[in-house]
Amino acid sequence: MRKIVACSTGAIVALAAAMWPSELRTTPDVQQKIAAYEDCRSVPYYCPAGVLTVGIGSTGGVKNRRYSNEEIAARWVEDLQRAENCVNQNFNGRAAPLRVFEAMTDAAFNTGCVGLMWFTNKKGLKQRTTIWRHAQAGNWTGVCDRLTDFVNAGGKPLTGLVKRRSDFKAWCLSAPELAEATP
Repeated sequence: MRKIVACSTGAIVALAAAMWPSELRTTPDVQQKIAAYEDCRSVPYYCPAGVLTVGIGSTGGVKNRRYSNEEIAARWVEDLQRAENCVNQNFNGRAAPLRVFEAMTDAAFNTGCVGLMWFTNKKGLKQRTTIWRHAQAGNWTGVCDRLTDFVNAGGKPLTGLVKRRSDFKAWCLSAPELAEATP
């Protein structure tokens, strides 16, 4: 069995913010919030969904070796940029209030862009998700309400994902712009 080599999510997020101060729309406070739901490890491991992972939830092109804090910070920024790009390109992200954007960035980071946009119905046909449809319509409250649809890993609900989505749903719904829009 391989030894677990942990890293500090706080240190990695701070390092990323110092090295790439204006690369992300997601605020450092919310980056910490996202990172708090992830392990931070310098040596690759398999997440609960069985995916090889390193750093703070990073899954792309993971090699079986130890990673430096700088490498983990770079992967963190790249992964969040990918999630932000997904939200901007597919979920009307540039028009979204910041907290809605950040909650969707967490979901895209954790679920993946395709999984957030599409599902397979009982007949085996691909369909757009309700959260995608709400985003296209600019229905930000609807977007927030549907975040809790994404709580499964390996086909089963995970307690950690239920908590994470509930937390980010509350964050999303607390966007001042949503309160202003409510009659």
